[in-house]
Amino acid sequence: MVRYFFNVRGHDTFDPDNEGWEFPDHAAAIRGGEAAAKDMVMEAVYGDGAIDSLQIEVVAADGELIAVVPLKSVIRV
Repeated sequence: MVRYFFNVRGHDTFDPDNEGWEFPDHAAAIRGGEAAAKDMVMEAVYGDGAIDSLQIEVVAADGELIAVVPLKSVIRV
């Protein structure tokens, strides 16, 4: 298992994930990042928050950027 971090970035904000999550591979970590993005969208809807510029950066323990998941990309209407 490899540790991955889901950092949250916006236009003027950066919230690093200091704990991370373990996944077997990059593909599983990306799916985890997408699930985290969906959770954040639901929280924003319930809390009247904005998601305009927010994205999750999926980063491997070695610092490699694996994927960027914009929160808007997980909304299906």
